[in-house]
Amino acid sequence: MGRRIVLTCDRTLTSEYRHVPLLDFLPCAPSEKVPEFLFKFLAPQIPAVEGILPYAPYGLRKVEASLLREYSDKDVVVAHPDYVESFIDEDTRVVGIYEMDPLGLGPLSLAFTTGQFTSFSKKYFFELIDKLNSIRSSKGLTFKIVVGGPGSWYLDVRPQVRSELKIDHVVIGEADHVAPLLFKEFEEGDPPETIKITKPPRLEEIPLIVNPSIHGLVEVMRGCGRNCQFCDPTLRVARYIPVENVLEEIKVNTMHGIHNAWVHSEDIFLYRVEDRKNFYPNRDALVELFSAVTSSQGIRHSNPTHGTVAPAAADPLLIHQLSRVLRGSPEHWIGIQCGMETGSGSLLARYMPLKAKPFSPEEWPEVVINGTAVFNMNYWFPGFTLLTGLPTETDDDAWDTVRLLDAMERILPEKLGEKAHFTATPLFFVPMGVLSGEEFFDARNLTEAQMCVIYRAWRHILIELNNLPPRLIKLNPILKLAFNIISHFGANLVVKVIEKSAKSMGYDVSKALRVSPMEVRVSLPQLPA
Repeated sequence: MGRRIVLTCDRTLTSEYRHVPLLDFLPCAPSEKVPEFLFKFLAPQIPAVEGILPYAPYGLRKVEASLLREYSDKDVVVAHPDYVESFIDEDTRVVGIYEMDPLGLGPLSLAFTTGQFTSFSKKYFFELIDKLNSIRSSKGLTFKIVVGGPGSWYLDVRPQVRSELKIDHVVIGEADHVAPLLFKEFEEGDPPETIKITKPPRLEEIPLIVNPSIHGLVEVMRGCGRNCQFCDPTLRVARYIPVENVLEEIKVNTMHGIHNAWVHSEDIFLYRVEDRKNFYPNRDALVELFSAVTSSQGIRHSNPTHGTVAPAAADPLLIHQLSRVLRGSPEHWIGIQCGMETGSGSLLARYMPLKAKPFSPEEWPEVVINGTAVFNMNYWFPGFTLLTGLPTETDDDAWDTVRLLDAMERILPEKLGEKAHFTATPLFFVPMGVLSGEEFFDARNLTEAQMCVIYRAWRHILIELNNLPPRLIKLNPILKLAFNIISHFGANLVVKVIEKSAKSMGYDVSKALRVSPMEVRVSLPQLPA
């Protein structure tokens, strides 16, 4: 049965990646190098229910909820990409596609593919678009193909690709408050090919999801006040979602059998922050938020998605209290994604000075190490990102990053023993935020120092894979064995490829293992028992 509006996404966004930390980055891998059967094993699809996607990306659920304010639920469907054709006929007016990285131009995709190969996110997006164009032409239909979501802007900077793919419209920006009007325009009018929404929705204009989200993800804030120049969320007005709204969305998820709550924000430690000068976190608000989430009927597990490391160094008691609320223990580690980006205080001061608050950019290495120590002491496992190729980055900046990784690798195990854990994943600079006018970083321009950053970071990932907490990967024994074999093989392969590539460029990445020690002050806090 056809629907007036069909919403969908590519296949990389319709898997929960076996709930294994870091596997959500698998879509960034080069499809020419990673066998597709392996991708499908690690990223099994959420089974469709009569062609409908029972759990969908959170952003897609927001668009659906917004449309249902004006449209009937008989008009709108969120279809699994494998069955999207089941809902398209002569009554269909718009097919809306939610995308994260449709052209493989994201920071991690570029780092994995070096711009020479095709990420799985790009491969499956192109396959979906090809399917839609085939349906449209073979059946003589006139529905519009519209692409939105966090990655839609890539199609705006590559207009020739958009034209070749016969995409009718691209929507950039937050559309919660205007989605019904936009879709009416797509149906009946002739809106521009690219629509940039510059006025964000007010808090009361953001709808609550009406159907469950992948990973049980719920949003607790939008925007970020740290003003990192390379980041789009810093351009958005900060809005804090009331706890009662968060709990309503959790209820939607638990009613459909989801017992996990991923608490999403750009930086969880800015939730309802009151100190906008030094960014000391609002401890009471955060404890209240997570206490309410973990007390929700049906919730067995919760963790934040993103946060900055500086608040952990500034307020160790906050992390201790949150760990108790989130049930952190040797049997239950709490994952969080953090942006380290660089070990260079001067680079931090130039592009992201507020990231270190309440400390100074010059103190950044100590902030990272002390904050990581606080995380680890309380059973938090930070997954850091590193940003290679920022404009004006020098070799000295890159070597500072290598030295910081070296210091973390040496000092944390000395201080914490087996509780010391972190990863650092290298990304390539992508022109976003204030730096949107710059050029994409080209892997062909990697210097020896930058290659050493990448090598040292991946070498540490390999070390972590050999020393993961036993209960971090919650899989049955057979799947866990398979994951361990595959992940070790994959990380070893990446390290070998880096070594081979460096040698072909005349670089010696073994220098990354012989850097002069970075002197940092490490002060472990005394926390309540």
